Amino acid sequence: MKRNIFKYITLSALIFNFYACEKNLDLVPLDQISEAVYFKEATDFKLFANSFYTYLPAFATTGSEANADLATYVGGSVISRGSYLPSEYDGSWNSNYDLIRNSTYLLTKFEGTSESVKNASVVYGAEAYFFRAFAYFNLLKSFGGVPLIPKVLELQDKELYSARASRIDIANQIISDLDKAIAILPNQSGLSAADNGRITKGAALALKSRVALFEGTWQKFHNGNDANDFLGKSIDAAKQIINSGEYELWDKRSQLGDQSYRHLFILDKKQTNLANFMKGDNKEYILVNRFDIDLRPISSYFADPTRKFADMFLCSDGLPIDKSPLFKGKINVVDEYENRDLRMRTLLMIVGNRYWSNWHAPWNRDWSRPNDPTTGFVYVADFGVRTVTGYSSIKLMPEIINPPGCDWPVIRFAEVLLNYAEADYEKNGAITDAELDFSINKVKARVGLPRLTNAFAGTNGLNIREEIRRERSIELYEEGFRYDDLRRWKIAEIEMIKPLLGIKYKGTQFETDPRWAGLDATFDSEGYLIVEDASKRQFDPKKHYLQPLPRRELLLNKNLVQNPGWE
Repeated sequence: MKRNIFKYITLSALIFNFYACEKNLDLVPLDQISEAVYFKEATDFKLFANSFYTYLPAFATTGSEANADLATYVGGSVISRGSYLPSEYDGSWNSNYDLIRNSTYLLTKFEGTSESVKNASVVYGAEAYFFRAFAYFNLLKSFGGVPLIPKVLELQDKELYSARASRIDIANQIISDLDKAIAILPNQSGLSAADNGRITKGAALALKSRVALFEGTWQKFHNGNDANDFLGKSIDAAKQIINSGEYELWDKRSQLGDQSYRHLFILDKKQTNLANFMKGDNKEYILVNRFDIDLRPISSYFADPTRKFADMFLCSDGLPIDKSPLFKGKINVVDEYENRDLRMRTLLMIVGNRYWSNWHAPWNRDWSRPNDPTTGFVYVADFGVRTVTGYSSIKLMPEIINPPGCDWPVIRFAEVLLNYAEADYEKNGAITDAELDFSINKVKARVGLPRLTNAFAGTNGLNIREEIRRERSIELYEEGFRYDDLRRWKIAEIEMIKPLLGIKYKGTQFETDPRWAGLDATFDSEGYLIVEDASKRQFDPKKHYLQPLPRRELLLNKNLVQNPGWE
């Protein structure tokens, strides 16, 4: 699959700030791009729009998983433990308002443009609407209501000192921008090879589903008034994608066996699996941040899963470990991985198994001899070296020589299916078996789990809402969702104050095996490794559901009001 968008990134960066030139000088520089001669052709709009793609989240996002409760790392996260304070600057605030300004700027350049250029460039205007919505959504998630900026501001504009709009106004602005984008953007199947990777109608619909689910559940659980309106929008947007036939779940078990799910996240332009599937074989990714071995290699960071995450995986009969007769316990270090959801064995490393990585050459996978025992490494749970919890993740971990070029999944079809199920349940207070089959059961089926039905839930004492949330937490692990999910569900005040635990140590093989015996650590009353004690964790519901506005913004704009609890 072609990756033509890469060749525009460098040039886009060069022109990104050209419009800040002095307007009072009637000069046209001969050695650089100038506003006076730019935006005269459709290619100018396209080149400028390319710069928006640099704002998409990437592999560093995996570190944000440690901001919640399902993962951690050495030293832990100040967000997770609630020990952070208002900062002078905030990178998210600055970068998202940069994106808002630049996307709005592109939209204004249509004024005065010839009809022929405007018609040829209209799709790049739709991309600008998408990215402006994307930026406002990032701000909404973190800060709630923020200043709504309707135009490109100059130093003399009074809007520089705008007060915060309500969160409903911001959410409605996001939906409005996305609707404008949806009306114009092409379907994935309508993209030319040269434009593969650009924003599509499916991406805009998927973001609309995500935004509307977030705000709908925020309104529902934080005593708002517009929950059902937003939830209905989420359902409608998700349904349009599901019915479009443009996307499908990655399921290559017939060729790759139980490791199929793992290989979805490490597809590259060179061989990364036995069947030699490449990026072009993946129809699950709706929007990605594109990387390339030669042009734009990846850098990544990974946190260690906690006991809470490991215990979330269902047994292969569809029941939680505290209800299933198939659960083998935790006496031996490999027991808890038996008879579980296939994702547990493809997301987490198992002691004694051989793995490959891109870290250094002896650990690289050689697909001419894929199971060569002289390559790779055997996982042994090196506490304090490879893991702080006793669990280690391999999701998104490439196996080929550095530098790899795996794409980062900004939006996947699996998320859309989960959005549909959750929005439907929360809007109606229930969900039919047919709707479960239309959505969440497709995600469960591809990892070998039985269907979730109302009868199955009733017979086994399961809560449908909790099962939908369980599936989301597992499926989207390390993709940057958990912290936002806990806050919109308004359960962060319950979950974030609990200790972060690791493997069960006391009374198990970990305690008696010479490889781990005598581990210098603390344990709870059940023998679980305590990574971060509850005494070090806090979540104040009066302040921590929203981030503090940066202090500098408050000093510059006296009309801004700090979020509650951060004054």
